[in-house]
Amino acid sequence: MFKYQDGSEIMIGDSVLLENGRTLGTVKFIVTTPEEMKAINVEEPGVMLQSPPFGRVYLPQWSLVQDPLRFVSREQQA
Repeated sequence: MFKYQDGSEIMIGDSVLLENGRTLGTVKFIVTTPEEMKAINVEEPGVMLQSPPFGRVYLPQWSLVQDPLRFVSREQQA
């Protein structure tokens, strides 16, 4: 499970800021298991974002430690 700096859980659909708060993105996948890592061909857990300037962006766990995502808003569940 990945968390924001305030301790709240990162969830699919969250709007976030990446790149030290400069770029808006949306959480699309949270990758935690070996099966999920294999399915998207990555070597460590992390978070997949959709960010308009870049398309899909995968942030591995080490990257999230160095430059944490900043929470903006949570998608409302129906």
